[in-house]
This record gives sequence, structure tokens and C-alpha cells, in this order.
Amino acid sequence: MPRKDSETIDSKLKTAWHLISRMFNAEAAVHGGNISMAHFLLNIDSNEGSFASDIAPMLGMEGTSLSRMIVSLEEKKLIQRIPDKKDKRRCKILLTLKGKKHKELAKAIVINFNLQVEKKVGKEQINTFYKTIEKITEVAEERSKLIKH
Repeated sequence: MPRKDSETIDSKLKTAWHLISRMFNAEAAVHGGNISMAHFLLNIDSNEGSFASDIAPMLGMEGTSLSRMIVSLEEKKLIQRIPDKKDKRRCKILLTLKGKKHKELAKAIVINFNLQVEKKVGKEQINTFYKTIEKITEVAEERSKLIKH
């Protein structure tokens, strides 16, 4: 299919992510959550737990958003906070049994979506997509470094 002059890489990425995000949010809402909560749960080590300060950069979250997310997940009994014995400013986030179930559900939803996409476009195109998106990310990172200096 020929590309329109008005189509750009960033617009295609944004449109695709908007649709995917809405789809995941709709599925998460059925289970009383949202995509941000699911991403948070997916980034917590199921056995050892994870420090909140380690999770935030992976999700691109600011401190206030992170705090609200942690409080919300605690209220839903999906996580519990354990203060670090050495550094009281840090806390470890542990998944509760309910949190582990929600994490596994989120993981299954993501895997299912990925399998559906792979079935529709094929493994070869998926591999090409990963290589392409990696190059696009490199270009964006390089441009960001230039802007910051």
C-alpha cells in the first residue's frame, strides 16, 4: 500500500500505540485496573520484589505519579511496601498473592496480543519490525542527546 505524503513514522507509531493502549486499558478495566497498573505489576520481580526507584525509570514515571500508583495498588491489595533496612528512603515493593494473579493475567493478555499479531503478519515481519523499531529508537536517542547539549 503506497504511503501518503502526510504519513510520518511518528504519526504511525502514535496512532498504533493509541489503539493498542485503548485496547489494553479496556481489558484492564474489566479486571479493575488500567494499563499503567499492569505495566507496574509486570515490572515487579515476582519472587524478590523490586525497589520503587528501580521501577519508575522503566515506566518513565515521575515521583508523584509513582507515589499515586503505589498507593492505589496498595489499596487494591495488589502490592505491599517494605521499607529498606539500610536506607529508610527506599522501599521494596512486593506482590501480594492477588498482585501475582493480576500480573500473570496481564502477562497472558500481552502474550496473547503478541501471538495474534504474529499470526496475522508472520514471524519474519515481526523480526523485521523489531530491527526497525530498534533503529528508530537509536535515531531518537541520538537526537535527544544533541538537544540536551
